[in-house]
Amino acid sequence: MEALLEKEGNVESWNDERLDDMSRRIDAGFEKAATKVELSATSEETNRRFDKVDHELGRVNDRLDRLTYALALFAVSLTGAVVAAGISSGI
Repeated sequence: MEALLEKEGNVESWNDERLDDMSRRIDAGFEKAATKVELSATSEETNRRFDKVDHELGRVNDRLDRLTYALALFAVSLTGAVVAAGISSGI
């Protein structure tokens, strides 16, 4: 078959044997190609996985928001304590 492929550029006519060989190679290529059903299933699985990742990232985002609020509350409380300590000591 490699010999046929090498000569393919030089040969100007196609005989039945060469056409049959080319047809078999094309058919084999189509058998290996993914069908629309397979591609659709793959696409649906990918979408489900991305939805799961989006959900998990949303949970992480909520946790980071709560951490930010806690840190802000801590900073305000610390500032209030420092100001109160300064007022009570007369500074």
